[in-house]
Amino acid sequence: MKQIRFYTLFLTALLSVLVSCDPVEPEPEPVPEPDPSLQVGSSSIDLGAEGGSQSVTLTANYDWSAKTTDSWLQVSPVSGQKGSASLTISADANNTGKARKGTVTVVCRSVNRTISVSQPANLAQSLVIKHENTLFSIPVISGSGVTGKVSWGDGAEETYTTSLSHTYSSSGSHTVTIKLNGGTAFDLASIAGVKEIDVTEF
Repeated sequence: MKQIRFYTLFLTALLSVLVSCDPVEPEPEPVPEPDPSLQVGSSSIDLGAEGGSQSVTLTANYDWSAKTTDSWLQVSPVSGQKGSASLTISADANNTGKARKGTVTVVCRSVNRTISVSQPANLAQSLVIKHENTLFSIPVISGSGVTGKVSWGDGAEETYTTSLSHTYSSSGSHTVTIKLNGGTAFDLASIAGVKEIDVTEF
């Protein structure tokens, strides 16, 4: 009986040693965070001279923010969570008399994306001339920094210059519309064939 008890105690001690010697599982190494990623649907947009807005899509794998330092631009929303989102960039009418450019910056941690925004000047003045000539020379418009666009009335359009003229493919009545800024007066070299001049918005 003593021998059996001895073996029992020996086996118990051996098992205790074996259990205590089980290898310790190592702590799993932390999974590194992915690098920040940010994509925008467009790197440049054009807004209308009369004002308006455009949407730009973006995708980020972390929270993001958007801002602009140009007082004439607005951006919404100014922040968002990771995933896909839509950014709205807007501006009021550009009544400065000059085209303008600005930027919107989107930031996702250490990654920046810049969206360039362009807006032409809003041409607030207009001069409308109805005539029946097959060749028409634009009036000389005086003023400070005159800029404008000429619609000849047959689908053709050009940027205003003082020596501009246009030849029509057919005779008949034509309506020339000059949209401009900065004009104070105008001078027609000839009124032959001119039927009507509308200066209500000049």
